[in-house]
Amino acid sequence: MMDKSEQERLAALDAVTDWDLGPEPVAPGPLLPVPRGGAGAAVDGGALVVLSAAVSEGHRRDVLHSVLLAQLVANKKYDRHADAGNWYRSYGETLERVGWVIKEHEGLTRYIPRKFPYRLGPAILELLARISDAPSMERVTTALKVLTALPEEDPAAELFEKESHAERAGNFQVAAVDETDGLVVVRLARFRFRVEDEASEIGRLLRTEFYADAAFFRGSQILHLNDEVYGPLRDGIAAKLGARADALIVPVGGLIH
Repeated sequence: MMDKSEQERLAALDAVTDWDLGPEPVAPGPLLPVPRGGAGAAVDGGALVVLSAAVSEGHRRDVLHSVLLAQLVANKKYDRHADAGNWYRSYGETLERVGWVIKEHEGLTRYIPRKFPYRLGPAILELLARISDAPSMERVTTALKVLTALPEEDPAAELFEKESHAERAGNFQVAAVDETDGLVVVRLARFRFRVEDEASEIGRLLRTEFYADAAFFRGSQILHLNDEVYGPLRDGIAAKLGARADALIVPVGGLIH
């Protein structure tokens, strides 16, 4: 008789074939640009993923693939920006099914800034600082600065803008990833917002100034990767993503790798 863990692995394998991720891009982008040889960052759909030099190449791919998979599954079920509550529920369920174990969880709560207007960078860093060490914060700070400064036509900047917000609503994530003795840890900051003033326009998200009419929510998680669960799913997830991984994972330039 199979134990519970084996049953869960088989159920997850079956789910890989059932997940609807939408159509693949007609013309794939470059080969999967996993940052190599040191610290690096990539825009992964509507997420910024920041990787320490300690994360192995294989685990970098695992993180980027599973983060993208969770977004795409949720995107097909719910409107990412209009129904963020259900979207995040689906997103979390997918991560858990493929082997991510939630060690700490802080639900989405409204952010009250000290003054108006405000930008999102400090709100992101303040949240991550609660669950991250100093080196991780340095990497995330650098990655946010680089992403903010990229020209509009840069592929990473274009992708982040396209996926992270629509009209006056948004839903995005920032992940700090590290590895110690083979254990992969993701410190995940999750965000959603809506601007009520119909006259307001959001330009480049990280450069936009937000006022009192904006409802901005944030929460965090610490997740560990269970290789025993993810391992049997690895090839199936890569095949399921197909050209989507090439088109929707783009390195953030200008970082020291």
